[in-house]
Amino acid sequence: MIRIKDIAERAGVSPTTVSNVLHGKAGRVSKENVKKIKRIMDEMHYIPSISAQLLAGEHSGLIGVAVGYPKKNDAFALEDPFVAALLGNLEYEIRERGYYMMLLVRHGMSEMIGQVLGWNFDGLITIGLMQQELRQIHAMFGKPMVAIDSYDELPEGVVNIGTDDRDGGYQMGRYLTRMGHRRLLFLSDNDGYLDHERWLGVREALSEAGVPDAKNRHVLIERDRERRERQYQEQFAYLTGQTALFYASDYYAVEASNFFQSRGILVPDQLSIAGFDDVSYAKMARPGLTTIRQNVDVKARYAVKAVMDLLEGREVQREYRVISSLAERRSVRRISETSEIMS
Repeated sequence: MIRIKDIAERAGVSPTTVSNVLHGKAGRVSKENVKKIKRIMDEMHYIPSISAQLLAGEHSGLIGVAVGYPKKNDAFALEDPFVAALLGNLEYEIRERGYYMMLLVRHGMSEMIGQVLGWNFDGLITIGLMQQELRQIHAMFGKPMVAIDSYDELPEGVVNIGTDDRDGGYQMGRYLTRMGHRRLLFLSDNDGYLDHERWLGVREALSEAGVPDAKNRHVLIERDRERRERQYQEQFAYLTGQTALFYASDYYAVEASNFFQSRGILVPDQLSIAGFDDVSYAKMARPGLTTIRQNVDVKARYAVKAVMDLLEGREVQREYRVISSLAERRSVRRISETSEIMS
């Protein structure tokens, strides 16, 4: 096992100097010695002790990522493709900057606060935490914090990284109306936060296109899968009487596509279906799902850059909004005015 003492002897410096370089306290160490020590560490295949770094105090090399919802849709949050893609991109960006990611999932707020404070994180990225929770953690944490997808007013000093959800909804609403759809619905399991923003974008696009009764084309669906299926069965004639259904997430869109196709409704020949997120199974669905791509790689890159800028004392803007884009596949078809009138 390679020790700090071994590296110091080979570099001709004191163990304290090596320790300072290792723990990011190299302010008084010459650039030449820093380069030499790091080179020797590589040559000797030195693996630093994580526990020793945690005990060292100022710099642990850990960035905490706190996920605020233990479940998303009908599965645990970490099973959800969107959450998994976001976490994967965060881990890559954090590691590229020489840090390690430590994941925390909320099962109780007091437990999460205890974990955040119990570990010596250099910074914290939160996903899906509510305003009061963010304020509680921020008041006690006292280190750089970045929130992803927060729609509340954040404490001073906390940076928010989000998607321009209203624009994403608008893009899809405009696309569907340009494809000839006038009888269409936006479906989500709530009318708050990001889903509300997406609906506002859809409504704006429908109003611009002169869609009749545009403000009433939002349908709330059940969160529980069995109750949602019963809802679809009860509203079958109404839903299939539309030409297009735009869901607030790919999960619900793919599920609905399967539900209606299993009951003889052809997608997109009889009913067009669209989603939001562009997760992995949107591409694998049959037909491939037309959706709004959230660009989670950009979101993760912005989040990690903001943490690093805060750590290094650089000026950071309070909020970043990542622009989404349309991913056009085969679940939406163009319809003519004639077919719209005949149907």
